[in-house]
This record gives sequence, C-alpha cells and structure tokens, in this order.
Amino acid sequence: MNPQHWIKPLPITLIVGCAAALLLTLRVSVADDEPAETLQEQKATEHVAQTTEPFTIAVLPDTQFYCDTRLKLSAKWGNGDLRRYFFKQTEWVRDNQERLNIAFLVHEGDIVQADAPEEWAIAKEAMSVLDGKVPYCMCLGNHDMGFEKADNKYGGNIGVNRTTHFNTYFPREKFAKRREFGGTCNPDRHDNSWYHFESAGMRFLIVALECKPRDEVLAWANQVVSEHPDHRVIVLTHAYMNARKSRNTGGMKAKGNTGEQTWQKFVKKHKNIFMVLCGHHAGEAVRTDAGDHGNQVHQILSDYQHLNNGGESWLRYMVFKPETNKISIYTYNPALDKFKDGPSSRFDLDYPMASAPGITRPGAADDANTKSIN
Repeated sequence: MNPQHWIKPLPITLIVGCAAALLLTLRVSVADDEPAETLQEQKATEHVAQTTEPFTIAVLPDTQFYCDTRLKLSAKWGNGDLRRYFFKQTEWVRDNQERLNIAFLVHEGDIVQADAPEEWAIAKEAMSVLDGKVPYCMCLGNHDMGFEKADNKYGGNIGVNRTTHFNTYFPREKFAKRREFGGTCNPDRHDNSWYHFESAGMRFLIVALECKPRDEVLAWANQVVSEHPDHRVIVLTHAYMNARKSRNTGGMKAKGNTGEQTWQKFVKKHKNIFMVLCGHHAGEAVRTDAGDHGNQVHQILSDYQHLNNGGESWLRYMVFKPETNKISIYTYNPALDKFKDGPSSRFDLDYPMASAPGITRPGAADDANTKSIN
C-alpha cells in the first residue's frame, strides 16, 4: 500500500492469453446410471449438510512488512526481520484447520514489500506451510509488482508496471495440479486466477484479481462467473475500498479499473456474487450493497500493516453458519493470542445459505447430469 507512487502501465494486453485460457474449459455431459432412490437420498444428505455444518475461510491481509528485505522500511519498529509473523499466521491456520473446519485461505495482496526475489522466497516458505493442509489462493497488490530504484526517501518506487516475480515463486503449473484450481486469465501466468471448493453442501468460487484489474481481466472474470451459476462467488482483489467505506475512485496511475469501476463493470452484475475481500488501505471497513439482481454483496476491508511491527500477525477468519444463515467475522492475532472486539473487528453478516438468489443447490435436477472439467 504505502507509499503510493506514479505508476506507468505496461503496454501489454492479456486478451489473447485470457481467451486461450477460456477455450481450455470443457464441459461434458455424463450418463447417470444411479437409481432414482440413490439420487433422492444424495439430495437429502446434501440439504442436511447445508444447514448443519459450520466452516471457516481464513483471510491474510497485507503481509508486506513481514517480507521487507529490499527497502527495509520495517526498521522503523526496531525489531529486526519480521518474517516470524508471516510464519505464525500460516502455522496457526494449519494447526487450527480441523478445530475451525477451515475450508480455504485467501491472501488480499501486498504479499511482499518491493517485488524482490528474496522477499518472494520468504512468502513462499510461509505459504508452503499450508500445502496439502489448507487450500489457498492469492491476489497481487501494488507492492507485488513493478519495482524500480529511485532517489527518494524510500529508495525506490513500487507498482510502476505489472512485471512481477510472483509467477516464479508461485507458478501456475504447481497450482494447476490441485483439485481446487479452476483456471487463470493467462494460460502461462498465475496473476489472475479462480479457485473453487465445496463445504456444507455448497459450491464456492473465488476469483482472485490483480490490483486495479484491467478491462480484459474483468471480461475474463465476468465470463468465469457467468459459466458457474451454481457457485457462490467471492471476489478477492487488493485495492477496492478504503476505511471510510468508499470504493476507490482514483489513486494509482496504472492502467486498470478502480474499486468503483470494478463494482460497476463486474461485481454488481452477477446474482451469485455475495462478497468482496480487499486490503491496501490501512484499517477496517464493511459495506453491503444490492447488486443488479437484488443480491446483497458484503464488501470487507482488512489491513493491519500500520500497526506495531507491520501488523504483528493480525488476521481474519470468517465462520459460515448455514443453520442460522450468518457469517461471523473474527479478527485474531496468533502471535499475541488475542482478539480485536470492536464493532469493525468482530461482527456478523446475514447471508442466506439454506437457499440464495440465483444459486442452484448441488444435486438439483438441472445440473445433476453435468460436470465441468477444466
């Protein structure tokens, strides 16, 4: 996030790459020889699970000060290298996966401070703690791309273009082997991706978008969501909303869409999008707006990099409670073993899980005989 600098867009389009990736999606119909009674029992089982089993999604806000070897801006706290807090976060999520039934983890971007290879090595080590334990995906923040040296008080500028070492340390080919992987905008890059999982009898889809997503990226995201009407969708992007609950309308100079433009061109158009998660701006905020189809969309900001030691391991976790149609939001610090209890840190959101507008329950008649292969 901070500092913000003049950002020069890289004049490269991903339209061809996005189109190629979308052509890889293959839908095939498969014959269903199960007896009618078995299908009825399956539907009943799914319905029961959908209304009784809580599950959790963990959220990592900006970790840039935990991976700060190039500019060393974290020196202002006088506590040395802070990577221990990144490790503490992912270790806690791994160790509490069973207790909280953690189904997925998302990272809101600004993974590193200044796109340095040694910083990405720290991030890879921290996130690898989750491999084989908790599925996860990440979006890119402005600090994750386009570093250039500069004669200023920081020693450099960030986000001057969209080049990044992210794909070297979190390569698409590694994640494409995982069952939760859905696809990417560019078939050779991992920058913009979508993932999916099932929990409590419901299908979820997470679209992870670059900081200030470009038009071609939003076009790809619109198509992905449109092709999965039976999935409940969470949008993950870095710079979308500030602590005053306003969606971004300006800011960085990079070619791409602001938070408000992302809402208008993508988020509000789909009846199965119910949440947006973002970081970038220091603080916390939540706002809920109706999409074009009347669906409520919860937009949530969390970013603790401004606090002592760059956040000192503060994270979020969201407990989905299908039986009560509630999502309980918790803000927790695994290093200090304490919670934030203020109204912007601990709150509940209404979300219809027993049934939701525009969502086809898994096992319903219109999709029982269709599978998607990607």
